[in-house]
Amino acid sequence: MAYINSSFISSFVDEKSVGIIYALASIVSVFALLIIPKIFRKIGGSKFLLWVIALDSLSILLFAFSKSASYAVILFIFIFTLNILIFFSLDELLRIFSKESSTGGIRGSYLALCNLAWIIAELLLGTILGGFSFKMIYLTSFALMAIFFSVSYLHLGNIPDPDYDKADIKKYVGKFFKNKNLFRAYSLSLLLQFFYCWMVIYTPIYLSLHLGFSWKQIGIIFAVMLLPFFIIPLPLGKYADKIGERKILMWGFAVASFATLSLFFIRGHIVWIWALLLFATRIGAASIEVMSDAYFFKHIKPENASPVAYIIGPLLAFIAFIFIPSFNFIYLILGAFMLFGVYLSGTIEKSDI
Repeated sequence: MAYINSSFISSFVDEKSVGIIYALASIVSVFALLIIPKIFRKIGGSKFLLWVIALDSLSILLFAFSKSASYAVILFIFIFTLNILIFFSLDELLRIFSKESSTGGIRGSYLALCNLAWIIAELLLGTILGGFSFKMIYLTSFALMAIFFSVSYLHLGNIPDPDYDKADIKKYVGKFFKNKNLFRAYSLSLLLQFFYCWMVIYTPIYLSLHLGFSWKQIGIIFAVMLLPFFIIPLPLGKYADKIGERKILMWGFAVASFATLSLFFIRGHIVWIWALLLFATRIGAASIEVMSDAYFFKHIKPENASPVAYIIGPLLAFIAFIFIPSFNFIYLILGAFMLFGVYLSGTIEKSDI
């Protein structure tokens, strides 16, 4: 669903205003992440997961039959927020299975399967589902969520709950402004999530509405684009000690930046060129993610930056659309933002990596 949501919403509102809806959904999700942990601790991890899956499934089913803009927007905000809560819940359950889940083999396998699922989803869009309407894709998503609910009910229904940590928000905010490493870590993570935000929201709209690619073609392009997230982590991890995590972070931001900038100049309807260039952008992004375990995710959790990026990113895009002459200028702006990541990575001290 992630790569078709913005295009589906643009059938109800102006395409340049879609980002505002994403920003609203992100604001709601931030408040939810502040409030929901109390409910999570009270009812337990497995029951909480079942509730959010059930609510998400129902929202997706209703979303598929949206007829008005207000109806679609409200349901999208529900889906966006509930998806974040599902990942929050799964991450907490993973901690129960393994105390070393943040760095060990369990966490690695979990992330590898997540990345593989993204690739399979885009392959399905490019081969089978791409020829159908948005409604059919959402109904397929609903069916998958129903299966997800059944598996969770059967296999995760009786997990014992430990004493969950209580987050001290005031203490965290104070630490954020005092600790330069934490500030740098958050800035780097925010840049990466900002990159994902613009790519997920605006690239599908640009390819489908401005360049005329079919959804089958877009599915193939995105499947190729996402391959680095499955291919890169293992080999790059082996060479990290030789090359240095700091240099790989700088290299990753540089590759993502220049590959994104190059998209500005491509106006043709050629599948393999877009697949290749978007593949290059994700080589950079995947490299950054791999090195994140060595640096900035040891300071913060990625979920702390994601919703914030989806507030800032769409709002900046909305402002940018007022001034830029054509849609593809977003790639010049995004490439410049990612280039700033090279500088930020260069300020990391070797003793802190």
